[in-house]
Amino acid sequence: MAYTADDKQGGDATKQQTPAATQAKLPEPYEKTTRHAIDIDGRTLRYAATVGTLLIDTPKVKPAASVFFTAFELLDDEGKADHARPITYIFNGGPGSSTTFLLMGSIAPKRIDVPDAAPVPAAPYRLEDNPYTLLPASDLVFIDAPGAGFSEILDKAKPELWSVDGDVAGFSAFIRAYSSKYHRWNSPKYVLGESYGTTRGTALAYRLQQDGVALNGLTLISNILDYAYTLDTSDQFYIGYFPTYASVAKYHGRVTTETDPSDHLQEARAFANGPLRLALAAGASLDDSVKRHVAERYAELTGLDAKYVYDSDLRVVDMRFRKELLRDEGKIVGRYDGRVAGYDLDLMNDEETFVVDDAFLDPAYSSLANAYLRDELGWDRTPERVGFADFDWNATEPGKGWTWWHRQPDMTKSSWGQNIPFPNVVPDLAAAIAHQPTLKVLIGNGVYDLCTPFGQTEYDIDHLGLPKPLRGNVAFTYYPAGHMLYSSKPSLAKFADDLNRFYAADVAGLQAIDERPAAPAPDIRL
Repeated sequence: MAYTADDKQGGDATKQQTPAATQAKLPEPYEKTTRHAIDIDGRTLRYAATVGTLLIDTPKVKPAASVFFTAFELLDDEGKADHARPITYIFNGGPGSSTTFLLMGSIAPKRIDVPDAAPVPAAPYRLEDNPYTLLPASDLVFIDAPGAGFSEILDKAKPELWSVDGDVAGFSAFIRAYSSKYHRWNSPKYVLGESYGTTRGTALAYRLQQDGVALNGLTLISNILDYAYTLDTSDQFYIGYFPTYASVAKYHGRVTTETDPSDHLQEARAFANGPLRLALAAGASLDDSVKRHVAERYAELTGLDAKYVYDSDLRVVDMRFRKELLRDEGKIVGRYDGRVAGYDLDLMNDEETFVVDDAFLDPAYSSLANAYLRDELGWDRTPERVGFADFDWNATEPGKGWTWWHRQPDMTKSSWGQNIPFPNVVPDLAAAIAHQPTLKVLIGNGVYDLCTPFGQTEYDIDHLGLPKPLRGNVAFTYYPAGHMLYSSKPSLAKFADDLNRFYAADVAGLQAIDERPAAPAPDIRL
């Protein structure tokens, strides 16, 4: 069955991998189901694992893509699935990424066992039963984006599907197709997205409503909801990153104060949203003595040299921070996980020679994903699995690169109009909640994530513009980890507990989960 990804309104990756072979015709839908068991808390749970594909259409191409999924359904004592149970659709981001990391590292019934925040040896890698799986609370469907993983896409469909809104429409089409084939239309439905998957997931929550599907809950981890500040490195870019700089510096022992990590983060938040914001806003009119004072406080909180901060005009971009923090050790800290440190090959270059944490993890996750899907779950089709769709990051031609334009919900406040040249899905989230006041949202961030900083997420959610009675629909959680917050077992254990409480709660119960500290009231006097 194919559903249409039509035109109806509804970065984190830095490299490409070998593309899947292009085809003039897509393979027919195919699936294979195997049965398994896992022991959790002294109880044996039996489940079915299905690897398969579904076809989706676009308005111009029918069918347009073959979308690969890995689904896990809990079985009762008679070996039957319960379609009244919640179902969660899960994806990584990119855009154009397969869902290898979430599948192999987070809440599936099995997960990879690799060192945390450290170099990972070469194969063999170990797959272990996952006591933190979400399966007791929800059936799970992990989805590869068109052109990534084992999903395939026709060349003529790329201009539509390789775009912000076309991608969202495609995922909506997949969820509707899956709901029909597997009788899940009346199941409670959840979406969990990571990184660019939070951009997609937020727009998807609103788009699904337009397509006749209301989500019960939305989980967004390692968030990037508004690309404006990333694209132009505005003042907010430096403000949003600052608390994460302070967190990473504290982890590496580069902060001389004796405050505990939580108090240190509160001081960093207060500085970022107070003195730093005002200093940056002043621009060239900032008094030099004030600038030096701000640079000194900046240095105290981040471990950088005050003169370096001053010479940077108080504007230290993330890559320079990662190069500078441990320069005296000849090391660079990771982009995805600031706890990780490795040796860079050109210390004097602003550009890194490799992304240290990604280099440690990607081969292990990719290798074990192939072994697990093929050897244990029985996927036996070609072509080979690829980590990333083969579009050109620098191309502007639709179908060659990614089209970044996004149509926001009607009546969004804008001097431009609803079509904007970059994704800002904050209005989509506000509209989704306003249209469905029972929609609950869980926002999760690693405090050492230098890819999608939590300070920016806090700013974005503060600017949803929701009526006061609806602001409690969103709960924040924080984790002592990086971008892949589940890569740390203590962090994964907390994430699993937070998810179980989130699924069990209604909107009124979200405040028991919310961990965002209260911000001091700003002193605004006329």
